[in-house]
Amino acid sequence: MTRPTPGNALKQLQHPLFENDPEADVTFCSTDGDMFHLQRKYLEANTGAFPGSEFDTRGEITHLTETSVVLHLLFQFVYPRREPSIEDIDFETLYALAEAAEKYEAFHAMTMCKIQMRSHVSKHPLEVLSHAARHDYPGLIQDAVPHLLRKPMVDVIEQLPTKFIVPWVRFRESWDSSFEQAIKGVLELRVVPPNTVTKHAIYFSRSLEPEICSICMVSVLTTLYKLKEMETVEDLKEALTKKRAKQAGCLSSACQYVNIVASTCANLKTKLDELPAFSTFVPTAAAPHNITNVSQKNNT
Repeated sequence: MTRPTPGNALKQLQHPLFENDPEADVTFCSTDGDMFHLQRKYLEANTGAFPGSEFDTRGEITHLTETSVVLHLLFQFVYPRREPSIEDIDFETLYALAEAAEKYEAFHAMTMCKIQMRSHVSKHPLEVLSHAARHDYPGLIQDAVPHLLRKPMVDVIEQLPTKFIVPWVRFRESWDSSFEQAIKGVLELRVVPPNTVTKHAIYFSRSLEPEICSICMVSVLTTLYKLKEMETVEDLKEALTKKRAKQAGCLSSACQYVNIVASTCANLKTKLDELPAFSTFVPTAAAPHNITNVSQKNNT
């Protein structure tokens, strides 16, 4: 069976129920001009912000700020019938639906949108973070964390609620510190002169301490800076395990570039894996109960 495209999925979700309901007693209009005739009793029972029986619309049309596509989806969650499938809708529509569900307190739609948001967190982490922070979903914030570690700090902070800003800064500093330590370790290596040494000298130099030529040291440092700029933790972890060949411009046969870059990346990956979870930086009152280590969460 062919999986419908997002566009086709949206067309399938247009429901005739709200076009001509003989028992409808309230009418809404979308921003693109579609009318929705609904029964007030369902709005009262399943939402917290739509007008109840005490609110008299006097038969007038209530204009809403959502599109017809979003309202068609939203109102299906309100009626006592099978809910619409939102698995195949594009993220922009899902986000708009999630915001509308929160705005009108359509409780079941709120839950289903939150669940579906998780499947989009890798491609839209900032948007998911924005929604989660605005509506107080600490678990969803935590889901977005592994995908935001390599984003500019200011971009993330602008989306975070106040209680998470300082923990986020400290969490990011712990990650950046791991890279700084790796860079420092490379800079402290013994630089071998640009010439060919004897086998005897190679044996002893390798047995005592790692040596590297100046060209290969620059290469290792460049690798670390590139790794630091990678956008996702997933890409970073994959890059840290990548095997690297000997540099073509190496200046000395005593240079141990291959071993040094491999051990540097392996040690960095170990340090990142062992860093405390984001939850340990969050005050107890604000920390979600089901937070796991971000490294483990990113690998699942």
